[in-house]
Order: sequence, then structure tokens, then C-alpha cells
Amino acid sequence: MSDIEVDGYYKRQAKDLTNMLFDKGFLNNDLSRESIDWLEDYLGFILQSQCDSAAKIALLTAKFREK
Repeated sequence: MSDIEVDGYYKRQAKDLTNMLFDKGFLNNDLSRESIDWLEDYLGFILQSQCDSAAKIALLTAKFREK
């Protein structure tokens, strides 16, 4: 994941999601900061990947409808 740059928007969403999971007790209090940082990076990557895929699919669908 470190070779893919995640946009700041998705990083903020991932951080908010990770904080909520931690605050609600879904994450172990003994997790290291490194583990939490990894989780934030991973969630940001997943969120961005899903949105990028949805945009590509929408463009592809529009092209097929034109034909």
C-alpha cells in the first residue's frame, strides 16, 4: 500500500472511521499506534479504491450506452 498515494480526503475519512471504531470499543485498547496508523492507511486505500472503481464503471457504462 505504501506505493499508492491516498488522497487527503480519504485519509481524513479513514481517520474519522478509525477514531469512531476505537471510541466505541470495537478496537482493542492495547493496539499500538503503528497498528492504528496501518488500519487508517488501509481504510483510506479501500475507500479510495472503491470510489475510483465506481467512477471508472460509470464512465464505461456511459460509453456502452452511447453505442
